[in-house]
Amino acid sequence: MAQSHSPARIWVHAPASLHRIINGLPNQTSHRQALASQLTTAKKQGVDGIIVPISWRTIAPFHPANVEDKARWQGYLTLFKLIKKAGLEIVPEFNFGATGVLEAGTPHLLPDWFWGRFSGDAASTWPQDSLKYVDAYGNDSVSAPSLWATDLFYPYIQQWLTAFFKFADKYVDSIPQLLFGAGPNGELRYPLIDAVIDRKVCYQLGVFGTLAEQAFGEGITKKYGSTEAWQNAWQQGELTHREALELAQRQLDDYFSEETEDLPANEELPLPLADFYDWYQSQLVDFSAELLSRLNDTCPSHWQCQLGLRLPLALNQQHKQDHKQQMAFTGLSLHRDNSIHLPLFERLEQHLSPEVKQRLSLWLSGIEQTLEHQEIQSWLGRANELGLSLFVENRHPDALDDHLVWDKLMQKTLQHAGLAGWVLRDLDSALDTEQAGAARLRQLGRVKHGQGQIGQSLSRKIFRVMGPLHLKVANQKMMLEEENWTEFEQEIRQLRKVGVSAVSTDLWWGLIEGRQPGRFDWSYYDKVVEILAANEMHWVPILSFHQAGGNVNDDFMQTIPLWLWGKLIEKHDELESVRDLQYVSETGDASMEYVSLWADEFVLPFYRQFMEAFRDHYQHRAHMIDEINVSMGPAGELRYPSYNAHDWGDYPNRGTLQCFSRLAKKRWVEHLKSKFRSVKALNYAFSSNHKSFETAGMPDPDELFANKQYLYSSWGREFLTWYQEELIAHGNRILACSAEVFSGGGMEKVTLGVKVPGIHWEISDPAMPRAAEITAGLVAPHPELGPRNRGEYVKLIGELIPSELRERVALHFTCLEMVNKDYEGYSRAEDLVNWVADAAAELGVELMGENALGGELYGKQGWQQIARALNRQPGFGGITLLRMQNLFDDHPTPMKELVKLINQAQ
Repeated sequence: MAQSHSPARIWVHAPASLHRIINGLPNQTSHRQALASQLTTAKKQGVDGIIVPISWRTIAPFHPANVEDKARWQGYLTLFKLIKKAGLEIVPEFNFGATGVLEAGTPHLLPDWFWGRFSGDAASTWPQDSLKYVDAYGNDSVSAPSLWATDLFYPYIQQWLTAFFKFADKYVDSIPQLLFGAGPNGELRYPLIDAVIDRKVCYQLGVFGTLAEQAFGEGITKKYGSTEAWQNAWQQGELTHREALELAQRQLDDYFSEETEDLPANEELPLPLADFYDWYQSQLVDFSAELLSRLNDTCPSHWQCQLGLRLPLALNQQHKQDHKQQMAFTGLSLHRDNSIHLPLFERLEQHLSPEVKQRLSLWLSGIEQTLEHQEIQSWLGRANELGLSLFVENRHPDALDDHLVWDKLMQKTLQHAGLAGWVLRDLDSALDTEQAGAARLRQLGRVKHGQGQIGQSLSRKIFRVMGPLHLKVANQKMMLEEENWTEFEQEIRQLRKVGVSAVSTDLWWGLIEGRQPGRFDWSYYDKVVEILAANEMHWVPILSFHQAGGNVNDDFMQTIPLWLWGKLIEKHDELESVRDLQYVSETGDASMEYVSLWADEFVLPFYRQFMEAFRDHYQHRAHMIDEINVSMGPAGELRYPSYNAHDWGDYPNRGTLQCFSRLAKKRWVEHLKSKFRSVKALNYAFSSNHKSFETAGMPDPDELFANKQYLYSSWGREFLTWYQEELIAHGNRILACSAEVFSGGGMEKVTLGVKVPGIHWEISDPAMPRAAEITAGLVAPHPELGPRNRGEYVKLIGELIPSELRERVALHFTCLEMVNKDYEGYSRAEDLVNWVADAAAELGVELMGENALGGELYGKQGWQQIARALNRQPGFGGITLLRMQNLFDDHPTPMKELVKLINQAQ
């Protein structure tokens, strides 16, 4: 008889950052208070319970016996107390493999001692490769221990769980279910192993370990009765077990090859592949049934909670054919016509003992990615027939924000009475009032209690528009007149009506504080903000410490305060000339656009003074400020002025290095002294014969970029890595200053924004790959640097935005409207957009986009590219369109496409 699951439970994962604070939770009042507030809010919003991942690595970091120490559990027990006090259920999650390795956020790994300890303890009785999944090339996976080694590792898991039952016993009445992650990423499946073969990434079966080969031999012999009968059936001649598995690998590859992808879904499988996959999936099912039985036996008799097992409905790839191939290699499904693996579901149910089946809940993870309406109906219908509880779970937190996905989820799941519950990732996202999470949660609650309607929606994406550099540029006389303000207000009113949420404006330092230090004139911006507020439009001010003018399509000129140069020279005797304060390039050109980062110690107090003045003047407007964007270089971007028109900026060349000022050279010498301590050590490291650090000098730029020496020369890499690190350190200083200034004054909750430019040209240049990014300071060279993502932007973003600020800082990235054009300056703009999106997601950084140029807004391709960047997963949380005047000229396309884009996200 089917169980009753009405109304469905709403469970939410604990914040992804929980593991960073869990050990300090008992002693950190601020963390406890923040969590308690979140939990109370969650309860009010209709949440029934919180899923808490119990990190084995946290509980037993040094030795398996650490689990016996109650002190190691105090953080989790404190959290349990907070959850129970809020009136919520506790759902502990135990993962027997690594989780989050390929997801956004921070991964949870197995303890460091895990693999080595088993190799040492079991070396005499178990094959050396017992604990790992091994492919035909000898590659192994550490995402989860091999299912063929259950007897080897389960005693340690039992020790871990037994300690949990002991220390958490007082909370048993608040724990309705224990969730168990049986494989990689907490899912019942094999790991997805890949190898590069003939320059192509190919998936590999992890069945070539000694135990796996033995299990296959036993399984295939049992099926046919003898080795001879098996080999006669296959008609492949005499095969060893390994050769049979290699044959299965080839046939599985062929099954998903381009030549066979159009075959009918019911095409009969060749016998070797059919036999192999039958064994392959049965091993996964047998393992899960055995594991659940052991877990059931380990659970104390008075713990009557359910046992949850997670099944992935999809992995991480979005390409449909690749998705099916992944499902096959991970043992979940071998079907062209159906992305769901119902045969596995049926098979699992048949292998469970009645006692386990009575307690079992199945979690369908990744429901937002591939399911069709009829597929979820099949699962829910079959679960009801078998009396199994079924929960659905989104894989990625940002699924809450995607309106199109959200509507499908509502239609696919909440209409079905048999659903036991909905699981959301994660608490931070679900309560995020700035995004759609909190609204989605309220909507779930309404639908749960029959008060809402399927298909209600909220926009997940943020749509902003960049205001004019200055309103007077709209007037041919270049004088600001009342008619300009009237036109501006009309345009703001229309933008707000179509769904734009905020307007971003540059606050020019030279315009506001240009007359003399400490004298600020905010009158122009007061009028701007007044108009925005009157039309319920939010504001994104850019604290623009850079010059206006000199960049592509700039129609307004405003220097930084001219008094600054003389003021700094007068105040600091160590400065010899204005060139000390400027970026000086390899050509000798000096830039006046932005004060050189090597003069930060002199100019930073003036930046701080400006920030404080802004904070104090506009603190009453904090409620309408969505973000404070802080300029970090030319055009407000974190970069060197390497490609600007005044200095060899002939697009699309490599640009020029900007570190040839006296202060820059001095800092380079200091770096060498600090790192190598002695000239002898320096010479040893680089096979050089320098007489002193001062004579070491900088590499010649032309020689450096000739014959890829910047990639292969250790001296060149040292220099250019320093070059990038100096830029990042500058960004750190500006960001730290702004975070400190805006930690009060009513602006402590306002997001801080930083911009990184899309240096998209020269990426695929075979002679100088990525050279333009290097001269701009965004990328440090390494021997594998080229037109592939090697994590360069993970490094940049990760070092620029420290972990403690990642929940507050938004990263802005440009060139969303562009496509790859290897034929035009070796541009890989689209690839670059994807790499940055993946990097931001990996680090948990909010990501916003911009179009680099206004020209692409007049054609559909640019808008299609923007839509693609917004809709991909992971993708951009929104866009700031450059700029307002492009939407209000005589050409209808920009406004038409903007309205279309916003409507698609409603």
